[in-house]
Amino acid sequence: MYKSRFKIFFGIIIVSFFVILCKLFYVQIIEGGKFSGMSDSRRIRTVSIDTLRGTIYDRNGSVLAIDKHSFELTVPYAKLFNAFLCIKQNILPEVSVGKDKKITHNLCRKCHSDNVSWIERVAETLEISYADILEKTTNIVERVEKIKRVVEMKSEREIRIKEETVPHSLLSDLSWEDTAKFQVRLMDLPGIQIGGKPVRWYPGGDSASHIIGYVGKLDEKEIRAYNFKKRWFENLEESEEPESEYFVQKAISMNSLVGKSGIEKTYNSRLMGVPGEKFEEITLDTMRVDKLILERPSIPGNNIILTIDDRIQGVAENALGERKGSVVVMDPWSGEVLAMAAFPRYNLNTLNEDYSTLSKNPQKPFLNRPIQSVLPPGSVFKIVTAIAALEENKIDENTQFACYGSLKVGGSRFRCFSEYGHGLLNVEEAIQYSCNVFFFEVAKVLGGSLLKKWADKFGLGNTTNIDLAYEKKGNMPASKSMSQTVNLSIGQGAMLVTPIQATKMIAMVANGGWCINPYILQKLTTYNGKMIMDNEHTSAERIDVSEENMDVIKRSLRRVVTSGTAKKTGLGELRVAGKTGTTQTARDDINHAWFVGYAPFKNPKYCFTVAIEHTAGHGAEVAGPVVENLLTQLGL
Repeated sequence: MYKSRFKIFFGIIIVSFFVILCKLFYVQIIEGGKFSGMSDSRRIRTVSIDTLRGTIYDRNGSVLAIDKHSFELTVPYAKLFNAFLCIKQNILPEVSVGKDKKITHNLCRKCHSDNVSWIERVAETLEISYADILEKTTNIVERVEKIKRVVEMKSEREIRIKEETVPHSLLSDLSWEDTAKFQVRLMDLPGIQIGGKPVRWYPGGDSASHIIGYVGKLDEKEIRAYNFKKRWFENLEESEEPESEYFVQKAISMNSLVGKSGIEKTYNSRLMGVPGEKFEEITLDTMRVDKLILERPSIPGNNIILTIDDRIQGVAENALGERKGSVVVMDPWSGEVLAMAAFPRYNLNTLNEDYSTLSKNPQKPFLNRPIQSVLPPGSVFKIVTAIAALEENKIDENTQFACYGSLKVGGSRFRCFSEYGHGLLNVEEAIQYSCNVFFFEVAKVLGGSLLKKWADKFGLGNTTNIDLAYEKKGNMPASKSMSQTVNLSIGQGAMLVTPIQATKMIAMVANGGWCINPYILQKLTTYNGKMIMDNEHTSAERIDVSEENMDVIKRSLRRVVTSGTAKKTGLGELRVAGKTGTTQTARDDINHAWFVGYAPFKNPKYCFTVAIEHTAGHGAEVAGPVVENLLTQLGL
């Protein structure tokens, strides 16, 4: 019984194998030519699906940066490479009947000239320059070959990189008319397609350009520095984690747009998103898609909400006008930066066209002045000198020094801006009238080490760690002589600070000594609005300063605008407390004009810094009107 069952089972297996062999014989031998032809005429190709970069909003929901759709013309890399070799050997378009057109470095003009004929047809159809397409083709190929060399050098072997297998964008931002015109001739240009592509758009143009920053393709330095095996996306929650490392690595390629400056750079890994992929069956003769086999959708980048108030940013830029310098407005209690204006600046939407001109501009429009202009603070620093002397018990609020217009220290004579002096002054009056000699006397009893100690407490000469790239540190030197200490006590000499550091310093005065750090990221959400992070900075340490001494400084700053160096600015009526500053440059007739302050005086809502660079005027007469314009527009 069992033997018969085994024979039946064994027989079924033999019959099955026989059927399979027959089918294989039929497919490979009898129908082999048919399927071979299909294989030669069709291929499966992988196409990357662009993802949307995250949107950047201000604190009230106004859009500052967003991806919008546009049309682009793409060309397979093989077509570009073939044309590149023809261009290099000066093979111009001619009629060709050659079928076997394998590209080598010894090209035949008769057989291979049609490898560049498509360029002439694209140029004619879209009515653009033939030379422009040649240049773009050359740039793309040279860039791909450069990446290929870098990857091969790192891997120490020959590699076929992704950029050799995908279509490349030759022309972008095509109009509806050009798109429609090209579609008519699409069948005549196998492999060349027009499709949608997201393009970064900035509704404000040049507004907040240094804060937002811009995007661009990886440059040669970034390509060489980039570890192609590294995860690009950090700190993703488990729910956001891409399913495959393979797809994450595809996010970075030659055509990926990465942040180059500002928020676009700082939070690039959050904004980028993960591209998708689709697998298509195509007919090789026409490069037309026969069917879609599989598609993996892209994952849009995270959205970012900033602390910036777009209205206040506009007010600050309007108040600054075309004066070279910067304006910073900040919440003195939290450190939220509400506005950070700089001039000159640049239009983010036309940056590619303007870049060459901007890079040659001696006014340095790419300099993010609030965090990168390092300037001597001048009399603004007298606030710190006064606090240091009061807290170290070197003086009290009743201590007086006489000013007769100058003071000799060692072999040098240091002068007050008042030729005849201010007479006998206490610390409040010295700040009110910005008397240099009073602070020279204070420096003599205070000493350089204590002066540096308190400058460090207020963050001067150190980065604030604001979430923007390329912040400059500045400099607060350790004094090596009494003459140097005297000079540093009034913010001159080798001392250098940035406007954002000065803003942090005045904020600490306004809030009573709490050490807050400026920041710009408020919230982070997924593309569909799910909260990832709420960046509320609530923890802050208070520096060791008495309320009595801080009150002395606050009263002094109020007197500056009511009856002191800024009394003619009209800021007294706006309930402002502040300090003017004027620092010398290499030219006697050119200064840097400062004004730091906060308002309202009794319950500060804003603290601010205005720094006007290379101006003929002084702090009150140049920076003062900017502050008045700013606060008037803010409704104070």
